[in-house]
Amino acid sequence: MTFSRLWIHAVATAGVSVCLSAYDALAQSSALTTEAEARAAIKAVNDEIAALEQLITSQSKERDELQARLRDMDVAIGRANEALRKTQASLNQRQRQINELESDGLRLERRINDLQQTIETSIGVFSVLKQGGDLKILFGDSTPQDTERNLAYFNLLLEQQFETIDEFKTVISELDANRALLAAAQAEQEDDRATFSQTRASLVSQRAEQKTVISQLSASLARDGEQVTALRADSARLNTLLAELLERLASLSLDGEYDDFSSLKGKLRAPLDGASKTRFGQKRGRGDLRWQGWLIPADRGSSVRSVYFGRVIYADWLRGQGLLTIVDHGDGWMSLYGHNESLLKETGEWVAPGEVIARVGSSGGATEPALYFEIRSDGTPVNPVNWIR
Repeated sequence: MTFSRLWIHAVATAGVSVCLSAYDALAQSSALTTEAEARAAIKAVNDEIAALEQLITSQSKERDELQARLRDMDVAIGRANEALRKTQASLNQRQRQINELESDGLRLERRINDLQQTIETSIGVFSVLKQGGDLKILFGDSTPQDTERNLAYFNLLLEQQFETIDEFKTVISELDANRALLAAAQAEQEDDRATFSQTRASLVSQRAEQKTVISQLSASLARDGEQVTALRADSARLNTLLAELLERLASLSLDGEYDDFSSLKGKLRAPLDGASKTRFGQKRGRGDLRWQGWLIPADRGSSVRSVYFGRVIYADWLRGQGLLTIVDHGDGWMSLYGHNESLLKETGEWVAPGEVIARVGSSGGATEPALYFEIRSDGTPVNPVNWIR
């Protein structure tokens, strides 16, 4: 029973006892007005108890509703971010395609100009050859051998002209196709830009709502003085989750030939560049809670990397941790990555050292973008400073 409920119980017991005593004493005087006053006093105490119970229930319900809204916001923001990144990647790819098409179009246009000049020059040559004097030079007073040679030259000129004209037609067709592809790529690029703008606007709105929910949740906890209680509950949820995962995965083993995680002290690469703002074992606010890992501030969207080979055994939202990824490294060793903005790996996927598994965010009620990182052995937190090089 919580302090609030104990207090309510005490108030109820004392209040009812006092009121009943007053009622008995006054009832003996047989005064109807006194009896009515006693009943009114009893009702007032009961009403106060009911109001206090309702207030506590309402506040708890309010926080649960805020947490549910926060979860929805975190998940929606994660999806919007990945959609934004995919659209940006599509825009980049489309721009490269447009650049290549434009470059190819310029090449084709230059080739068309060259072919036009060749055709015009050939037409000029044939125009001259049509005149009697020049034909006489070509076929006139000459031996049969000269005439045959000149005729072969004339036929060669004709063949070259036909080949040039055929190539000209082909290049014209290629240029038309190039322009059609370019127009289609530019239209798709405009669609991608519109999608990008809409997604970004939606993301801005969702982040604003996320901040509002976090502020409301923080205000609710501060008003009731339950920050420490909430942190304890969040820690208990995480411990329960890890215990369940350890129990279910006890009979499973990692595939491949890897060094045992226990042999990697001081050899692991950090999951994120930057210094932690917390120390392992450091006191966490009021009460007896202590930090069990690192909180590493970083720019929103920064890459979060797995510290070693393993399999993703959890990739979902958890109260207090937000979007959380847990990687199993075998023999009871796990690494945890919390407060992410988006998760890039699904449960069951294998990851390698340095592989990007998430993006930095502020999910789960964090007040600034940061990665929460832990290493655990059989569910027990260990100091990351002894493991990260």
